[in-house]
Amino acid sequence: MKWLAGCVVLVAIAAFGVAIYVVLDNRDPVPGDIAACTRREGLSAVRSRDGLAAMREDVLAGTVTVTRRWDWGKTKGALLGGPRDDYAVLVLWNVGTPSLAAARSARRVYERPADFPLVVIESESRALIACAQSA
Repeated sequence: MKWLAGCVVLVAIAAFGVAIYVVLDNRDPVPGDIAACTRREGLSAVRSRDGLAAMREDVLAGTVTVTRRWDWGKTKGALLGGPRDDYAVLVLWNVGTPSLAAARSARRVYERPADFPLVVIESESRALIACAQSA
C-alpha cells in the first residue's frame, strides 16, 4: 500500500511540473504587450477583410510591400505599407499561424486576418512602429 501512495505522490509532482513547464514555455508576452500599446493609441485589432478595406486595391494589384520586420523570438512582426504610404498594417505571427516570410504576405493577411495573433491598420505608421519597437 505504501508503494501505491508513493506512486500517487510521484504522479502528482510530475503533473505539477509539467503544468509549470507548459505555462512558462507557452508564455509569449509580445502579442499582448503590442495589443495593449495599440489600444492605448486608439487603434483596434482587425479580424475581418472589412477592416482592411483601405488596402484592398493595393493587395489585388500586388503593390503592398513589407516595409519593416521584427523578430522577438517566438513572435515575429511585419509592417506592411501601400505604394502611396497612406496606411500601414502591423501583423504579428508565430509558429501556429501562417508565415509572412515568403511572398504574397499581404494577400495572406488580407484574405484571413483572423488567423494572426494581431493585425492593426493605421493611416500613418508612427504609432504602430512605436508599439512594435517597445516590445
